[in-house]
Amino acid sequence: MLHLYCASLWYSVCTDMGKLVIVSNRLPISVKKVHGELEYSNSIGGLATGLASVTTKGKSVWIGWPGIVDEDLTTEDKVAIVKELKKHDCHPVFLSKKIVDEYYNYYSNRILWPLFHTLPVKAAVTTASWTAYEKANRAFADETLAMTKPGTTIWVHDYQLLLVPRLLRAKRPTDKIGFFLHIPFPASRTWNTLPQASRLMLGLMGADLIGVHTPSYRDNFLATAKSLHIGTVLERKIALTKRVVRVAEFPLGINYTKFSRAIKLRFVKAERARLLWKYRGKKVIIAFDRLDPTKGFVERLVAYRTLLREHPELHTKVVLVMVGNPTREEVPEYKALKEKVESLVADINQEFGTTRWTPVDYQYTTMNYQQIAALFGRADIGFITPLRDGMNLNAKEYIASQQEAAGILVLSETAGAAEELKEAILVNPRKPRTMVDGLYKALTLRPHDLKRRLKTMQRHLSHFTAERWADNFMQALASNRPASGIHRTTRFGIPQQDKLLAQYHLAKKRLLLFDYDGTLSPIVKRPEDAKPTTHLKMLLTRLTKDPANDVVIISGRSKNDLHDWLGDLPVALAAEHGALFRRKGGKNWYKTTTSDMSWQDEVGALFDYYAEQTPGAMVERKKWATVWHYRSASPYYAQKHLVILKRLLKPLAKQYGLTVKEGKKILEVHPAEIHKGRVSQEWLIHDHDFVLAVGDDTTDEDMFAAAPPDAWTIRVGRGSTTANYRLPDVPAVLRLLRKL
Repeated sequence: MLHLYCASLWYSVCTDMGKLVIVSNRLPISVKKVHGELEYSNSIGGLATGLASVTTKGKSVWIGWPGIVDEDLTTEDKVAIVKELKKHDCHPVFLSKKIVDEYYNYYSNRILWPLFHTLPVKAAVTTASWTAYEKANRAFADETLAMTKPGTTIWVHDYQLLLVPRLLRAKRPTDKIGFFLHIPFPASRTWNTLPQASRLMLGLMGADLIGVHTPSYRDNFLATAKSLHIGTVLERKIALTKRVVRVAEFPLGINYTKFSRAIKLRFVKAERARLLWKYRGKKVIIAFDRLDPTKGFVERLVAYRTLLREHPELHTKVVLVMVGNPTREEVPEYKALKEKVESLVADINQEFGTTRWTPVDYQYTTMNYQQIAALFGRADIGFITPLRDGMNLNAKEYIASQQEAAGILVLSETAGAAEELKEAILVNPRKPRTMVDGLYKALTLRPHDLKRRLKTMQRHLSHFTAERWADNFMQALASNRPASGIHRTTRFGIPQQDKLLAQYHLAKKRLLLFDYDGTLSPIVKRPEDAKPTTHLKMLLTRLTKDPANDVVIISGRSKNDLHDWLGDLPVALAAEHGALFRRKGGKNWYKTTTSDMSWQDEVGALFDYYAEQTPGAMVERKKWATVWHYRSASPYYAQKHLVILKRLLKPLAKQYGLTVKEGKKILEVHPAEIHKGRVSQEWLIHDHDFVLAVGDDTTDEDMFAAAPPDAWTIRVGRGSTTANYRLPDVPAVLRLLRKL
């Protein structure tokens, strides 16, 4: 009867075709019972923050567990909860204590959580925990189906609900279903150790669009699907029998304005003043996170202790403010971590502390947003070094809070945020020496370097906000049709040209992204013969004279080639597929990666050997890439040795985190984090009302994927592509540019 009552109460709301239905383990509002009375409070977390832009517009319904178990509620309580949550566009899924213990505390948090973070899984999968996980997922799916009707857009969230997309799809073949994973996706060899690996992956195949934070998580997901023989794995998608599931990265941002303007609030001003006095004369290092085994609390304390031992001149001049937010206190691993952290803090304070100086100010507490903003604003160094983290919004909130000072972020390279915040001091929590050196570097950076790094990161975060993340995902989900999933590329003819030119001339701010070889200049046998013609340079110069245009050339070429050939033009340049870039009119080149390049000797030796075995082949060594050219080689030997090379490179690519890409008569190897889509963001973060991206090979697909949905993306020549349009050759591109 209760279920029927709930359905009747909500059906008219949820069946509105314009409504977005969000499904997650927890609701943004928590319920508890105090002295027999129900109390409601706002949940604190990145998910609630990230979805604020789509939940505050009155066009969504949020389905989830309210945080209180069935055994603590009467039928009247449940009716009251449904009524109260309805006021906040929320609807509860009620779960028993046994289900919560087995599904959430055990299977989700003791099995899946460490597995996803590539940590040792100390608990064993039990029949009871897996059965509870299945039952809970079915409860969420059933509640969602009961509250909605066919044609609904449903967005499912995170690792607790991996089976829900398929359960929904079985009943709703026409619904638009999205799924977002808020934690890392591990390598296939880690994932496949799970007994239910295939069943969980198949559960996700019910989604139209699967979102993750970073390209590396996306690649891990696709590689895992391939290893389990799920569908046909293509670039950024998995083709099933009747549908295609798209997999893409959507880095979650923060509410930048909320933190950047917090200093204007009366409480934050007063709290910051108190902290300035409390820590007067000291450099403050803030370590703030949930007290979770993945967050690297012990590693941070060990690094700080080493710093104090090696640099006695820092004694009394620094303080580590470590705040551990209580979480999952009923899980044994979390209890053990709390005890270990408290013991280590006591040891450090005893070893170095004096009557007037406590080296570690440790707090085990939950703070509200204003307290966090004040603490972040006071801290000179943000010390955010999780062992593994899907994103880590604390790192971003620290940067946004630095409005009256120039703080620096020491960030783990294994956090998703590291793929965006390249101006942070990146360290490896598995390598203690990098942690100690990173802290010391942060303490000794020159003021102008601090300001430069901070402003660059703040500019990025102010554009890639939580609202933009949600909007980008929803736009991608909306465009992820038809159900056949096959992308259709249209020939760029006269009607398309007329439409492009009309939009171009109406636009007030334009971004023009071009590949070089095969796009602006014909492919030639010898790479050094591809110098730009006078005609091309005149075309580019004319385009740059229009103040509304930002012209960017993103090439696989070396920095020296681009500088020598195009450095005198007022265009922005990106070399080696985006490993280095130079802004328009600038002289300095900036790195987008700090990858370990120790792999180059091994890969170079392989390429050298097979170049010798393939007359006409040659090896090109760039700073961040190694390339095997075979355009001038015998086709028979080139193809024979190409197959061998690709096979030999597979284990090296896995070992060092490399991408092996086959281009036009080349085989190129470079760090996986380097690609044209990533460097394109340096310009895409700025608002443009017209974007054109043109390229000719597989390396340009990342650029097309990064472009906004309404961009003009054009593939030059043959080959499968995600671009919307196709031009036949370089002369056709140049003819188009002459008309702009």
